[in-house]
Amino acid sequence: MDGDAYFSVCRERVEAALQEALPPAGQRPARLTGAIRYSVQVGGKRLRPMLCLAAAEAAGGDWRAALPAAVAVELLHTYTLVHDDLPCMDNDLIRRGQPTVHAKYGEALGVLVGDALQALAFEVLVRDAAADPGRARRWVSELALAAGPAGVVGGQVEDVAEAGATDPDTLAFVHQHKTADLFRAALRMGAIGGGASDAVVETLGAYGSHLGLAFQIIDDLLDAPGEGTPDGPPDELTCLTLWTPGEAREHATRHTGQAIDALEGLPGPATPLRDLARRMLQRVV
Repeated sequence: MDGDAYFSVCRERVEAALQEALPPAGQRPARLTGAIRYSVQVGGKRLRPMLCLAAAEAAGGDWRAALPAAVAVELLHTYTLVHDDLPCMDNDLIRRGQPTVHAKYGEALGVLVGDALQALAFEVLVRDAAADPGRARRWVSELALAAGPAGVVGGQVEDVAEAGATDPDTLAFVHQHKTADLFRAALRMGAIGGGASDAVVETLGAYGSHLGLAFQIIDDLLDAPGEGTPDGPPDELTCLTLWTPGEAREHATRHTGQAIDALEGLPGPATPLRDLARRMLQRVV
């Protein structure tokens, strides 16, 4: 199975598991339930949960054992997007071609949907904790670390504070914590689900961290204004405030290479992870 076919199957598995995890349509309060379902079903690449399942197999395990982790990672990621779009953050009205949650349901419900998604992510991780308490405990620890003040929230705080003006240390902090930490957690949680040794968990976490850094740089390049776009200070932090496009591509290439190098010697199939990293980079080089 080539990389595209492999991740297409992974995505189908993730979508089915997400539907099972969401509160049923109409559950009271129906307005909250509807907004939660909308936030998850409006679309998305499902990249992080697919990586989680791939990590379980690369670790020599069964993807099914990593499904709760994959669902939790995607719910957590969706919460970050819902809050990122709020008027007090980026104030975005459109995401993936559809109204953002606060634009459709109101700002107060936008805040509460994000809160609910974050809580639901951790609930999913412990629903079957009795079957393997140690695994559930490790999953919760990994996701909490990636999500909290030392992870996504900390990165978001620095991002909001700096906006268009930054320095190399701040850029590195934001890229690592706002973006790469959740990639790293997805890979580590998948490896844990697959029964990996501590060494393999570290290996896949390193891949995830470098892949996340490359992803953010590539995202900045793809979001850069095209020719003929009026110049002006950016309203969001971007690596292109410090680097030329050529320098950004060099950094993305380096992190992609380091991600691929980290996959050596894994007990399970790592080809899909290698292929995905290369395809991501090909979008900008």
